[in-house]
Amino acid sequence: MKEYKNDHVIVHWFPELCAHPGTCLRLLPEVFNLKQRPWVNVNAAKPEEIISTIDKCPTGALRYSLPEGSDVDVKLAQGVGSINYEKFNPATVKIRVKANGPLIIEGPTEVIGLEGETLKEGSRMALCRCGFSKNRPFCDGVHKQQGWKPDM
Repeated sequence: MKEYKNDHVIVHWFPELCAHPGTCLRLLPEVFNLKQRPWVNVNAAKPEEIISTIDKCPTGALRYSLPEGSDVDVKLAQGVGSINYEKFNPATVKIRVKANGPLIIEGPTEVIGLEGETLKEGSRMALCRCGFSKNRPFCDGVHKQQGWKPDM
């Protein structure tokens, strides 16, 4: 984990979690810029803008916290990007990787399609991990017939 900080915000970056979707680069390029070093410049925008952008990070690779004495409203810094989010918002959904099989989802879940439509709501489902399913994103068991075994 790497930290970038000033008197009002600390940005925590977990490079091993980043899938590089580029959300931060598009939303706040003056702060998140791969052509500069360091690539995170916490002084290039208001801390509230940085917090809002990090709350949109789809991978959780970027997180934030407030240093002691920060002028930022503490209530604003309680979003999904907060370094302490899980501490105060325990998980209600579990995703289990089944050996040589699908992802098993347990807990209240809504799967949303490419057009924004609800594909399924429920508390138990199996999502395809192999890419062979004819019912993607749901598993149809075809991985067994295809001999797909990444977890050996």
